[in-house]
Amino acid sequence: MRDERVSRLPRWLAPACAALALLQVCVAIAAGALWWPGLSLAGHPLALPGAGGVPGAAGYNMLAFVLPGVLASLLACLRHRALVPTAGWAARIGARLLLVGGIAWAAQGVFVLDLRELDGPGGQLHAAAWTCWWLASASGLLLGLSDPRARWPGWAIGALLVVLALLPYWPWPVALGQRLAALVWFGGWLGWALRGWRGSGLR
Repeated sequence: MRDERVSRLPRWLAPACAALALLQVCVAIAAGALWWPGLSLAGHPLALPGAGGVPGAAGYNMLAFVLPGVLASLLACLRHRALVPTAGWAARIGARLLLVGGIAWAAQGVFVLDLRELDGPGGQLHAAAWTCWWLASASGLLLGLSDPRARWPGWAIGALLVVLALLPYWPWPVALGQRLAALVWFGGWLGWALRGWRGSGLR
């Protein structure tokens, strides 16, 4: 049986959280030029409009990182609670690592770049949060090992995140790879929410 606390939640909660998180990331990607005139989606990092000293940087970081990360963390908690008692260790560890991924994504909006020193302490912490995010998020592979319903989506999303992270300069520019990875991950959350949230609750 599933956690009764999950079954009592509104059916629209998970899809709404996932859709809102994906929408926020899409808006941040599309509207980056409002914070940084002349921004290149292929040449400039996703976090550049949120760098210290950029007008409106705090708002951009909230839109692109903090709020979507909080929503992803909530979805990871729902995913863990929705696991059946017989779920294997891979699914349980994977769900917890997805929570780490959500927290790490939000942390990128807290540890911001410094335009005066991109490789300074702030930039190093931001890079560490990014690395933690993609390492933890690729744990979707673990979820796919023990849940037949999530096997192929989990493998596909996890493998694509690994490819985007390990091949940042080919065949796409590194900045474009960052944006693709973000869209893949948050799109995966929306896909999971739409598949799993039925009349009887999360599956």
